[in-house]
Amino acid sequence: MAVKPIRLEPEEIHVHADRRLAFEVLTAFGAKTAEPGHSTTVLQDEGSKKLVEFHTPVALGFGRVGVFKTVEWVVMYPPELITFDLVPAKGLVSGALRLLDDRFVFTDSGGCTVLRYESTFGLRWSWIGQLLGYALIAPIMRRHMREHLESMKETIEARARRSRKYPQVECAEMQRRRTV
Repeated sequence: MAVKPIRLEPEEIHVHADRRLAFEVLTAFGAKTAEPGHSTTVLQDEGSKKLVEFHTPVALGFGRVGVFKTVEWVVMYPPELITFDLVPAKGLVSGALRLLDDRFVFTDSGGCTVLRYESTFGLRWSWIGQLLGYALIAPIMRRHMREHLESMKETIEARARRSRKYPQVECAEMQRRRTV
């Protein structure tokens, strides 16, 4: 049966850090993360293309959190873009996800970064998978996208405050917020 892609509305966040630093922080696969339950392991390294295993905590609602394991090909285009392409797995839950195409787009904004998270996913079971995707999975994914961006923003900005290579600078967005 065919997988019907579900494209989510992109999420964006303004990060008070140089986009090169933001890119480096997001591509530090295998490094310890500030997010509880989140980990990455590089399974295969081909330079700008890596096969990475992700353990990602996702809020399921009603105070419950699940940790989902995926294996994805990650391709890096410094400092503008990171793409993630799912390697489908077996099993009822992880095997249901047949398509996951995520992207982080980094745009310079006067010395700071606009980080954009784009996601398309698809479940097996054709139209039934699409109904389940829209009704159950899409709201979870949207919430995860927003929460993940906020967490990454905090991590990147904390790193920028300590960075000598890419020190945090005042950008137009920071100045605008001070005058409001």
